[in-house]
Amino acid sequence: MSRATAEKVFKEIMSLRPPVHWVSHARWVTDGNIWTSSGVSAGIDATLAWIEEVYGKEKAQDIANEIEYSRHENASRDPFAGLHGV
Repeated sequence: MSRATAEKVFKEIMSLRPPVHWVSHARWVTDGNIWTSSGVSAGIDATLAWIEEVYGKEKAQDIANEIEYSRHENASRDPFAGLHGV
């Protein structure tokens, strides 16, 4: 069974895909070579995490600084999940 996360407002869509283990409280989820995020800014965090995995932490942080973005580095906890009752 694949693991994934999605935008919190898509609860009805999640129910249509029972073979997927939805990780609703996650900021992003990796399952093999598939990366999913829980929204737009979470997608930035997921992309920076991928860059860190491939090119190193310093490169990811350099990019975050360049785009003036403050990273959320904990993939398993989306600080905005509570706003959507997750």
